[in-house]
Amino acid sequence: MRQILLLICVLLISCNNPQKQENPPTFNINEEKASKLISLSINCVDKKFPYKIGYRFIDKDWVRPHYEITPSFYGCWDWHSAVHGHWAMVKIVKEFPNIPEKEIILKKLKKNLSQENLRKELEFFQNEFAKSFERTYGWAWLMKLYSELISWDNPDSKKWAKNLQPLVQLLSERTILFLDKLSTPLRPGTHANTAFSFSLMIEYAVESDDINLLNKIKDYSLKNFLNDHDCPVKYEPSGTDFLSPCLAEAALMSYLLEEKKFNKWFKKFIPSLKESEFKSIINPPVVLDPEDPGIGHLIGLMFHRAWTLKEVANKLTKESDRNLLLAISDSHSKKGFDIMFDSGYGGEHWLATFAIYNFLR
Repeated sequence: MRQILLLICVLLISCNNPQKQENPPTFNINEEKASKLISLSINCVDKKFPYKIGYRFIDKDWVRPHYEITPSFYGCWDWHSAVHGHWAMVKIVKEFPNIPEKEIILKKLKKNLSQENLRKELEFFQNEFAKSFERTYGWAWLMKLYSELISWDNPDSKKWAKNLQPLVQLLSERTILFLDKLSTPLRPGTHANTAFSFSLMIEYAVESDDINLLNKIKDYSLKNFLNDHDCPVKYEPSGTDFLSPCLAEAALMSYLLEEKKFNKWFKKFIPSLKESEFKSIINPPVVLDPEDPGIGHLIGLMFHRAWTLKEVANKLTKESDRNLLLAISDSHSKKGFDIMFDSGYGGEHWLATFAIYNFLR
């Protein structure tokens, strides 16, 4: 029965998310652009400083280098960026197996995803004070990394996935427990956004047969998002957003609802795509200081908007609405790529991931 239920969930999500677009984007990446992007992740996954500590010190024994405490994911400014920097490297090698950077990527993966290093990562998360560390954004990216490894036809990837699996399982269980206590979703345009994490977690749950997490996310989402309406798109974006709260939720619901129900829901959620009401989404955000780590978040927002607009468009039945959203997506993709390399390390430590996720959906 468990296998049957899982199959139904997988088929539902697969059917709800067609991979082909009627109007493919005009701006995409080739191996040359992929090399330029992945060089950012390669340069940061073992870059120890600058670094932002994301956990609290409970006594003086914890005042020691972060790269000793979390020796797998210690670069790229913070823990979650290090995690999705590794995801980006895996994704690029899978999509471009002859890319010149392949050997250096494999070398870094072998070192950082070793059994010993990931054992220490697990030990850290088992501390009482670390129970909410990176909840849920970092957890979701770790699950996404795991799902990318288990779906890779590479002998080493299976070993790395096995090393990672205990921590992934722990965080899956913690997510379920957290949702039992989370009375309402979190809706900011930054890391804590619940809908964004759910979208990544669903991809992991389907790929890894994590039926308990999949069902929990589906039940929680339908309970808390199904009756939403009139999302305040005019208020987007806040000045340091890298996620669109409205589009994150819309993309999630495009996974979970069949086409007819989604179109009905979306019409209530975002009633009008006219320029007067939708202008704040139509135009890419203005980035006045790309090198400011907070303001530079808006570059990532361009990529998040781009891929969520594609996901929503693929589910809409009205052709003119589909074409509009795909055109907006394309303009955001191009603008984001054009400006991201001017962001300094404050942006470069993470923007490659969002660009790669957008282009290689």
